[in-house]
Parts: sequence; structure tokens; C-alpha cells
Amino acid sequence: MLVWASLAVLGSFALGAPPARAEAVGTACASCHEPAVAAHLKGKHGKVDCLSCHAKADAHLANPGPDTKPSLPDATACQTCHVKDARRMNWQFSDHAKGGLACVQCHGNHTPKAAKGSETARLKDGASQLCASCHKDVLARFSMPSHHPVKEGAVSCVGCHDPHAGKQVSLAGKTEKCTQCHQAIRGPHALEHPPVSEDCMGCHNPHGSPNRKLLVQAQPALCLQCHSLADIRHSVGAAANARVTGAALRNCTACHGAIHGSASDQHLRF
Repeated sequence: MLVWASLAVLGSFALGAPPARAEAVGTACASCHEPAVAAHLKGKHGKVDCLSCHAKADAHLANPGPDTKPSLPDATACQTCHVKDARRMNWQFSDHAKGGLACVQCHGNHTPKAAKGSETARLKDGASQLCASCHKDVLARFSMPSHHPVKEGAVSCVGCHDPHAGKQVSLAGKTEKCTQCHQAIRGPHALEHPPVSEDCMGCHNPHGSPNRKLLVQAQPALCLQCHSLADIRHSVGAAANARVTGAALRNCTACHGAIHGSASDQHLRF
């Protein structure tokens, strides 16, 4: 009882005294789970009864042992309280839910969960560390010469991705998501580049690329996937002996500077 008395005082100081039911259950739980109960009192769930999240706890209290170990809360149990948050209303449609993930795999029950492993330590943002602990292929791209500054802590994975929803129910398109930060290239333009208005990721890999400016392929190979070189503009010499100039095969955007859209030039040069 002395252990629980000290923990109760700590909880009262941090978050106010817990309700009577939580105190009764917590007294029994603290006799074996003292560190977890202490963390629980200081966390956001400090006023929540243990039985509200841990199913089958009554049987464990009556007969403590590994055979009657209470279960961890699943997503359904968490949503009984967190259902009012609009950011989590589409959880059932998310890729994480379809993959069988539970809330506790990203969120700690009693304290915020921290990612484990030295490979994620290079990321400064805690949320990004948790994402990278599973998405190792994306983590590798953050070390490429051109990458979004997630490793430097300037942006976070959850700034672009909603972990509680799926692509099917997202009201914002990919291009709209990109132009929230890259406002200088936001349209509409009088003369648009169709791939730009459709999907930024047709040309850019948002996580990282060995090519400059996150391009999925270096110039001019990327541009030549859609555009052929017209002899009249990109060649020298007579029409019969025309040859493509070296300048045309180096950097398309050196001439076509308004690659994302123009207000006056149909060839997107300015």
C-alpha cells in the first residue's frame, strides 16, 4: 500500500487524482506492475481505468499468472474513445488496418512509443523514426544525394502521409499535397504541362533519388519518354543531314525553364 500511496500522490500532482475505480484497480496492478502504473499516471491515459483498455483483467486479478495475462487493446478498443477525432474516422480504410496493425504498435499505452534500432537514429523526428522502423526501403532513400529533408528534421513523414486513413478516402490529391509546400509551382497556369497537373510523382520520387531535384530519371531521358526531338528546333545542318545538338541532350530545362507551367509560352520556355 505504501507503493501505491506514493504513486497516487505522483498522479495527483501531475494530472489530478484518478477516479475511484481506477484507484481500486491500480492498487492491485501496482503490486506487480509498479513501473507501468507509475508511467500510466503521468501519461495521457492517467485517469483511465486499467480494465477499460486491458480485456480479461478480472480473471488475471483473481488468478495472477501468464495463463490469465490480460490482452493489449486492439484498434477497436482504442476507437471506443478516439472515434470522435475526424483524423481517425477512416481507419478501417487505411493500409495499416488492412495489414492487421494495432494502435499499440505505433502508440505506447502508457508513454509515447520510441523506435528501436540504430538505423532509425539518423532521423530527428520521432514519428518518422517509427515509420522508418517498418518502411526500411523508404529509409534508404533518405540517404540518396537528392532527398526530402526528413533526415535533417525539416519535414516529417506524417506531414505528407496520414497513417490513419487510406488513399481511397483522401480528399486531397498528390499534386495538391505537394503544392502545399511548393507554392511557387502551384497552378492553374494559362499553359500547363499535363503531367504536372496530373501527378508530381510522374517525374519526382518524393523520398529520394540519385538524380537532381528528386527526378526519377535524369534528363533528357526523362523528358524523352514523352517528347520526341523535333528536327526544326533541336538539330543543326540541312534537313537531310540534320543532327541533334549536344545542348539538346544535356539539360532540357536550360531552355524550358517553365517546366511546371507558363503564362505566355506554349513551349514552356518562360
